[in-house]
Amino acid sequence: MKRIEKQSAKTTNSQLKDKIEPKRKTPVVEKVEDVQRLVHLLQVHQIELEHQNQELRIAQEELEVSRNKYVALFDFSPIPYFTLDVESVIKEVNLSASQMLGIDRNKLIGRRLITFIPVEEKDVFNSFIKTVFSSRVKHTCELNVLNKDKSLFHVLLEALEIEDALEPDKKCQIALIDITGMKKSENSLNVLSEELRLLKKGK
Repeated sequence: MKRIEKQSAKTTNSQLKDKIEPKRKTPVVEKVEDVQRLVHLLQVHQIELEHQNQELRIAQEELEVSRNKYVALFDFSPIPYFTLDVESVIKEVNLSASQMLGIDRNKLIGRRLITFIPVEEKDVFNSFIKTVFSSRVKHTCELNVLNKDKSLFHVLLEALEIEDALEPDKKCQIALIDITGMKKSENSLNVLSEELRLLKKGK
């Protein structure tokens, strides 16, 4: 009788063990699947990140090429160009502008362009710069510019506010087109026209 009870007890314990052990195994299997799924997601995200990094590198390379082309065009343009901030401080200047003013361009960086404008025209220049930064369209203005030797140039200013994604501060690019010769020709023509008018009047 005792043997039967012991055998029955063993059977019951064995059955209980069989019922309990699968329950213990299931979470382990689920954890393995979770880990595999997470590893897969991590790999997918890593591939996406590498792809995005590659696109970023390509964009940076294209930007660098574009900047180099811009610098070459800016530097070697026959027209004098300046890049100014809202206070008319010179941030960039090309070779032609440096030659016009007779000052090395490294010494021009950080100076205000208004210092090369005659006193009687400074207000006109200040008003012009304010107008340029008030709207993103090209503005023009005629005034005189003094170079290092105090020689006077009559110039046509053409300015436009520009955007730089890498720099938040406002800037404008301004071209100084020397029209001194044209103005002299206009003045000579005006003098001749006046003389002709007086001659006709004398008749």
